[in-house]
Amino acid sequence: MGLEERMLLSDFTVMCDYCRRKYRISSDSLNIDYACSECSMGTEIQHIFCGEMECRCGNKMSYTITAVEYPEGAYNSHVCESIGCAYVGKPCAEMADNLPIPILSIYEEILQNPEYVYKLKPCEFEQFVADVFRRVGYNADVTQKTRDGGKDIVATFEIGRVLYTTYFECKRYAPDRPVGVNLVRELYGVVDRERVDKGVIVTTSYFTKDAVAEAERLNGRIRLIGLDELRELMQ
Repeated sequence: MGLEERMLLSDFTVMCDYCRRKYRISSDSLNIDYACSECSMGTEIQHIFCGEMECRCGNKMSYTITAVEYPEGAYNSHVCESIGCAYVGKPCAEMADNLPIPILSIYEEILQNPEYVYKLKPCEFEQFVADVFRRVGYNADVTQKTRDGGKDIVATFEIGRVLYTTYFECKRYAPDRPVGVNLVRELYGVVDRERVDKGVIVTTSYFTKDAVAEAERLNGRIRLIGLDELRELMQ
């Protein structure tokens, strides 16, 4: 396996510092460079992904993600830098050998047996929800758990080269454990603070009356999706 195949980077979204338009960046469009050095545990390899573009407002934007492989064969960390723009959700990097197990089998299992969703671990449920929304046209990335910043998934939908961003919170709860109003308020706080277009809460249970009322009061900025609606999206 060559160096160009060892480290994988997810697609990501950047937002112009001036007009705040959002653009989806394909990892395949980036230039890749490498830097190697010898350390106490062997060779450290820096995989450097970089690119640039001009916003429709004329602002020039550039972005660089440096993913560190150390010791050789193991993902260590990655750093995101930008000029003229900001990242909307941090890109994910991982070694090719450590890719998550494809979740197509989970999707198919739930199609055949809806109750299987309650056997999923919370992280598996997040991957499943991201997969559902990819299939209806979104670009959806599950965030890193240590720094998710109050959202489990960052998803975008492109209309006329402008990207609209949605943050998802996923709650794999037992059927008798409702999602309350506090989570609605917390997600709205993140959506409002980070100036994204919408927030969505997806659960395997149901929402309290106060949660539903609060979402309605926020005029569509927060959408609530229960298991029945999630199943409808899969049809």
